[in-house]
Amino acid sequence: MNFQYYIIFILFSIIDYSNSYKVLVFNPAFGASHSNFLGKISDILIDAGHDVTMLIPIAMQGKKHLVGSKKVKNIIRIDQDPRSIELYKQTGAEDVLRKKIWKVESDIALFFKMAGNFSKTCGYQCQHVFQQTEILEKLKNEHFELGITESLFICGYPLFDHLGVKTIINADSVLFMDIVKCTLGEPSSSTFYPALISPMTDKMTLVERIKNAIQMLIPVYFSKMRFEEELSMIEPYYNGSKTWEELLENVAFNMVNSNRYLDYASPTLPKTVFIGGMQVKTKKQGTPKLNKEWDDLLNIRKENVLVSFGSNAFSSEMPDEFKKSFLDVFASMPEITFIWKYEQENSTIAMHLSNVKMTTWMPQSDLLADNRLSLFVTHGGLGSSIELAYQGTPAVVIPLMADQPRNAHMLTRHGGAIQLDKTNLDNPQMIRDAIKTILDNDSYTENARKLAQILEDQPYTPAEVVLKHCDFAVKFGVLDTLQSEGRKLNVFQFYSYDILVVVCFLIITVVVFIVLYVFQCIKICSTIFSKKVKNE
Repeated sequence: MNFQYYIIFILFSIIDYSNSYKVLVFNPAFGASHSNFLGKISDILIDAGHDVTMLIPIAMQGKKHLVGSKKVKNIIRIDQDPRSIELYKQTGAEDVLRKKIWKVESDIALFFKMAGNFSKTCGYQCQHVFQQTEILEKLKNEHFELGITESLFICGYPLFDHLGVKTIINADSVLFMDIVKCTLGEPSSSTFYPALISPMTDKMTLVERIKNAIQMLIPVYFSKMRFEEELSMIEPYYNGSKTWEELLENVAFNMVNSNRYLDYASPTLPKTVFIGGMQVKTKKQGTPKLNKEWDDLLNIRKENVLVSFGSNAFSSEMPDEFKKSFLDVFASMPEITFIWKYEQENSTIAMHLSNVKMTTWMPQSDLLADNRLSLFVTHGGLGSSIELAYQGTPAVVIPLMADQPRNAHMLTRHGGAIQLDKTNLDNPQMIRDAIKTILDNDSYTENARKLAQILEDQPYTPAEVVLKHCDFAVKFGVLDTLQSEGRKLNVFQFYSYDILVVVCFLIITVVVFIVLYVFQCIKICSTIFSKKVKNE
């Protein structure tokens, strides 16, 4: 009997192995949210029995430890190009993210300069990747059936083409990339769909619609500049000749870190697949058990507030007046336990406050899933925004940069969050009022939990969507029937401005004809009338 079970087990194992496929994930070490997103996709595929290899070019020295997955065993790292390291040092890009972002506003000159330097570093790094001939030859011999990367860098796409990977999935760790929407021929809907870096909601005035359209065009311009720099740098090494447009439009699917039940509604193409929330373990899957330290901490007081500004902007680097504001707030609310992510080890800045727990790291997702956590004070990074939405935690969102203002009003429209401007961080009263507003009004918690219930009960889980679309892509490849002809149209054709011009021309022609006809009739009548008068 045991022998029969053993045979059955072997047969099932063989069948399972025969259905597995080999995947190459191009996952540059640039930011935690980017690495974690592609890492989670890798974990889903590994759990389904597929063979995943992760190629990690180091894009920033401060992020070289990033992997994003604990399950990927086949990891190949490529060191950061020395020219890229030197340029980062000269520009102080990491310093801007950690320190200056707390106060810096939308300085367009600074933005253009940083974008230009970033394009150069991307070009250097992509060239460095293509120069690793021994690694690339080894990868080529693996005969991968699926390649996955994101469009922040174009480098992964020509690399897959260079290695002979035919089926590629784009997986962006942001809500969407304007350059990808444009290339695929997907409507931008700038009149009612907020741009990725837009502080506006979906209800805009004429001036706001103009600003929103510009904020959609600017990222497209900089992405194009970056892509062209990368492709020009690898020209001597790349064995193909595809343009960035050809590379992007031939993806099997465009996965985005967005969720239809969380984000604003917009028209999309069949290639666009929404997988926002795939990385979150919901309460339906079981509430995670906190270790004794965190469990005991949440039991000390009735209300608990988590304060964290993500992995890029450090609380330890915020201006002193901002730190003082938070300390004043903590001191004025002794009945609340505050957990403050503060990146300086053994800091004594809050030693005098018994209700403050300072930590360089905490199990954020697990804390958000615990009903004893009353509130989350956050910067509104997309990963944190999705986590708190899925876990039903009310929030005070203080956006600092990039897509965070949009994430903030994406959350507040559901009624479970309040947005606070970062320029008010030197005002402890405003921070305190925002916290008290949520804690004293049950509607915020109720709305947050309602949103969590909606996300938990959506028809298909994002993790299922990831796996099914990857399986489908490997089986059928890139389907020409999913390609939109809209990608080949210019702006005038895409938005039917040419038809409008023709219609306006016809209307003007008809009006002119009528006016001339009426004028001629009047002239004839006038002539007849004058002859009649003369005869009389």
